[in-house]
Amino acid sequence: MRKEIAFLAGPRDWGVTRESWLARVPEKVQTVTFRTVKALWYGEITDPDHWAARDIKRAVEILQAQREAAALASQLESIVSGLNVTDPNFHQPTIAALVGTLRKLRGEDRS
Repeated sequence: MRKEIAFLAGPRDWGVTRESWLARVPEKVQTVTFRTVKALWYGEITDPDHWAARDIKRAVEILQAQREAAALASQLESIVSGLNVTDPNFHQPTIAALVGTLRKLRGEDRS
């Protein structure tokens, strides 16, 4: 559980206290409180099936999926740019398919 909390809290600078660092988690997971996060961090709550632990794990999965989608979108943009430079007329069907995929990844597709 500590890895998930650390992932959500983000990097900890030298001037940041542990309490203020842990307080970042309830900002990202609205269903947990600072006290609950602190109890999970210090091992006061050990049940892996605790509702707060499940909510934190779910938030980590969502954040990781969003980051992976952003990385994939960046790669697809590079591919589309390369195809446009090479021969946009020849690669038009591929470019259109990739642009459609990009829109879906970003949630811009209305269909």
